Amino acid sequence: LGVIGFIDYEVAMTIIIVGPILLALGVSYGLHITNRYSEESGTKKEKMVSSISSTGKAVFLSAVTTIIGFISLTFTPMAPIATIGFALSGGIVVVYIMTMLMVPNLTILLDLQKPSHPPLKVFEYAVKVPIKWNAVVLAVFLVAILISATWGQQNVEENIDLLGMAPEGEEPVIKMKQYSDEFDAGQIGMVLVEGCVKGESRDIENDPECADPYGNLLAISILEKNLNTVDYTTAVSVVFLMKSVGVSANFSTEEQYELLEDLLDLTPLPEEMREVVELMFNQSASEDATFWKVLGTLDSGADGGRQTQIFLLNVFYDSLTDETRSLFISDDYRRSLIYVDLPFLPVSETTESVKFIDEHASNDNYARGNIKAGKLTGVAAVAIAVNSLIVDSQWSSLAFAIILTLVTLGIVFRDLRFAIWTTSPVIATVALQWLVMAQRGVDLSLVTVMIGSILVGVGVDFSIHIANRIRELGGGIEAIRISTVSTGMSLFEAATVTTLGMITAYLIPIPEIKPFVTVVIILLWIAAASALILLPAIFVTLEKLGIGSTGGSDSMKRALGLIQAKRSGEAALDAVMVSSTGKKGDNEAW
Repeated sequence: LGVIGFIDYEVAMTIIIVGPILLALGVSYGLHITNRYSEESGTKKEKMVSSISSTGKAVFLSAVTTIIGFISLTFTPMAPIATIGFALSGGIVVVYIMTMLMVPNLTILLDLQKPSHPPLKVFEYAVKVPIKWNAVVLAVFLVAILISATWGQQNVEENIDLLGMAPEGEEPVIKMKQYSDEFDAGQIGMVLVEGCVKGESRDIENDPECADPYGNLLAISILEKNLNTVDYTTAVSVVFLMKSVGVSANFSTEEQYELLEDLLDLTPLPEEMREVVELMFNQSASEDATFWKVLGTLDSGADGGRQTQIFLLNVFYDSLTDETRSLFISDDYRRSLIYVDLPFLPVSETTESVKFIDEHASNDNYARGNIKAGKLTGVAAVAIAVNSLIVDSQWSSLAFAIILTLVTLGIVFRDLRFAIWTTSPVIATVALQWLVMAQRGVDLSLVTVMIGSILVGVGVDFSIHIANRIRELGGGIEAIRISTVSTGMSLFEAATVTTLGMITAYLIPIPEIKPFVTVVIILLWIAAASALILLPAIFVTLEKLGIGSTGGSDSMKRALGLIQAKRSGEAALDAVMVSSTGKKGDNEAW
């Protein structure tokens, strides 16, 4: 974190989860080294040399693969996720360097003496399952993966909860949620409309685009009305202002009737005729209407009515302040905005509303007017776009992490096939992500999208330590059993301390962080179980099929043709080469 501040790297709020993750992983790296040190015998230096030469290699691989998993997040086009990728990748480099510099020295100085005891019975019993029933184990994991890929993935919603990324308990956040609930608003957006809404009466013939501004306003009014029919939507345009401005009209002929009455007194008329004249001319009226209604009344289609509309529109625009007018209309009066407001909704519902909004905007079937409306832009549209990027970036970053991890392990082990077997448990764990998220009701969000890549980096550590131990022992079913039992306790301790480190993230007052931590912890233990059960089942299956999982004595026997396929039940033929004594006449024997 100090390095990030020193280089003045721009970070997003998601940087807050870097601490708990690095804390959890950093402890597990040192734990593997100290556990192996306590298992060795000899002087302190000899024990540490043996520990570093064996477990140190696995720790290095774990760090490299973890960095690969985290660095894959930097390829996403979203800054908050890329920030996490850079911070975690750099953090793991620091963690590894500090671990290799400090843990061996502190262990030797303190001469760590861990009580020696045989492996726990639970690990011995657990290892018997994949050795005896390897096919059943593979079938169970395969069924679980199929359920996750079908039912699980279908039941995980893609949802960007913007308010869920805000800290709980803050007054602005509380008020924003209240505003969204009570006013059905919060995700403000805009639809840009191309069309002239003002004209000059003397230039009607010279500027045909602005010859009928009321017709364009009428089309905007129809579009605004259509947008308001969409669920949760509130649309407002400049026409809304015109409908809100009142116009009062007063009419009276009483004074004119008084003059006419004097004339009638000089003219002899029947009484009935006098009553008719009074009814017709002795009248007064008062009428209230909106500015929009007045414009509609003048819409006779005649040039005089059209020019009067243009004159009144100019008066209306001049009566508005510059700030109010610029909210709805551009300076040249050829572009206007319809503001569309939506409450904070799940992305699925927001997407549905935005789809209908865009359909209405693209429909130019108006009875009158020549306007062209664009698609909705604003908070809701951006949330949908980010949601789409999340889904795409999840698969791309996950594919990058898995492929680069396979390549790295293949180079280090010098055996791509062995790298594939080692990575298989973590791939299975990632595939089970959908099942866990569906069971827990966790949505795919800006935070949970990182689970897959993080899990590749964290979960592959378990498999690396077991696979590396199997490779050291030369392969074979007995090597698989010994490696799994002896490494099982260390992996259990690593998973425990990693979990305790991750639990600290529950203290972060951001709602979206908690489900992310929960899913990561569950999958972390699934990854540990996969390494202890699924990985041995894979290696045992390969051994029983006569394929072999690694090099060592089995590879030598197979190369010399001294080993038969295990599926036939025939035992391997052991061979010993006795070197020559160097004396003349002595024979070399096999």
